[in-house]
Amino acid sequence: FQLTAFLALSIALVIGTTTYLQFRVVEGTLDTELVDAARLTALAVADDLELRRGPFDPEEIRRHLQEFIDTAPELGSISVVTLDHGQPVLFASTSSAGRTDALDVGRRAIARRDIVWGNPTGPVRVLAVPLTRDQRTFGAVAVTVSFDALYRLRDRGRVIAAWSTVLSVLALFVLVEFLVRWFIHRPIDAIRATMRHVTGGTLSARTPVLRDDEIGAVASGLNHMLAEMEELHGGLQQRVGQATQEIRARNRELLELYRQMSQLREELGRAQQLAAVGETASAVAHQIGTPLNLVSGHIQLLMEGLDPASPVARRLQVAEEQLHKVTAIVQDLLARSRRPLQREPVDLDLLLRRLCALVKPVHDTAGVRLTYEGAPVPAVDADAAQLELALLNLVSNAIDAMPAGGELVIRLAAADSHATISVSDTGTGMPPDLVERAFEPWVTTKPVGRGTGLGLSITRSVIVDHGGSVAVRSAVGRGTTVTVTLPLASAATPPKTNHA
Repeated sequence: FQLTAFLALSIALVIGTTTYLQFRVVEGTLDTELVDAARLTALAVADDLELRRGPFDPEEIRRHLQEFIDTAPELGSISVVTLDHGQPVLFASTSSAGRTDALDVGRRAIARRDIVWGNPTGPVRVLAVPLTRDQRTFGAVAVTVSFDALYRLRDRGRVIAAWSTVLSVLALFVLVEFLVRWFIHRPIDAIRATMRHVTGGTLSARTPVLRDDEIGAVASGLNHMLAEMEELHGGLQQRVGQATQEIRARNRELLELYRQMSQLREELGRAQQLAAVGETASAVAHQIGTPLNLVSGHIQLLMEGLDPASPVARRLQVAEEQLHKVTAIVQDLLARSRRPLQREPVDLDLLLRRLCALVKPVHDTAGVRLTYEGAPVPAVDADAAQLELALLNLVSNAIDAMPAGGELVIRLAAADSHATISVSDTGTGMPPDLVERAFEPWVTTKPVGRGTGLGLSITRSVIVDHGGSVAVRSAVGRGTTVTVTLPLASAATPPKTNHA
């Protein structure tokens, strides 16, 4: 049944596909001919009107347009749109239907001074050609074409293709099923009957060979195999026993492998938990570091006004010592949570170009126009990942500073033994007192919930670790410029561009 169905469906699919493609070719040809007829007619009418002199008579123009319609009955209507005090008006038309569409498409053709299609995929399409005289556009010719007949032909063709496919499947199924049953099912049924006897334990059963063909060869091979099975039955039982023992040993090996895999999964889970604890410890260290410094400062101020031998001074000293221990623990957590630099030559130009491409969707959405001004410079010896994240932090801050849109300029230059990267925006800017504290932790101009105040602090830390420096220049209402300076690597070391 599967073979019959497959063959019938395959042949029917070929027939249906061929029929469908033929209709598509005819549909495409007719569509192209209608479009060409509309375009050529519109151009011919436009050329004729452009050569006419003197004022136009609407009735005469309408009769003239009707002559074109008579020569091209596949067209729906032809309309002439002219300018009246600078406004497009319908001057003449061969039909009262579709005047609004003709006027709208004609107006667009006059404005663009080019051929314009209205509703290019609909059942009724309008083509407009501008009328030009002495380098001045004074109107347009609009031709309406109806594709209803073409769409009806397409629908009818699809119905024909579908029915022909269905009928082909039924006819071919019946024919192939009869042939398959006669030439294949009968000999295979005989083979299946023999196999049922063998399954029941009768190894002496044999299959009759009906024809000398492929199925007959299968029947002969089965008979030969059954004869050998009778001879090897005893040895086979012994081999089955050996195979059973091997299978049991293999099962034990599989159980051991499963146990080892379970241990690996448990170790992986513990490793993930330890990683989560490390991340949490790093976050806690960032949060409690500043309060500890503040408490230590207040304790030092209190101790300055006390006698070192007084009980209060001794207690404050003990508290300060404990704070120093906690601070050391916090610093150790920060050192453990920070990835060490992996230095290698980095091409800054390619890195910044990749960064610009990375933030393009963000600044497009925010209405920010980004400009990159740079050229290849000598490589710097840096950790490409950390450096890219630090620069991305500067670009993100600049975009956030321009909620109503603006301009963002990234510049790259090299002078002497240093490379300079500047990120300038036209955003809200910062007051002078905030500029002085811009790189301090927790200092931010963003509203609560949108910034932590650690971005510039972390950026400066990364730049300083690379042996560079970072400076900020800002004015309220005029924007901010952050300048990063990095030392260049040895000129003999080629840049590693795969990080850019």
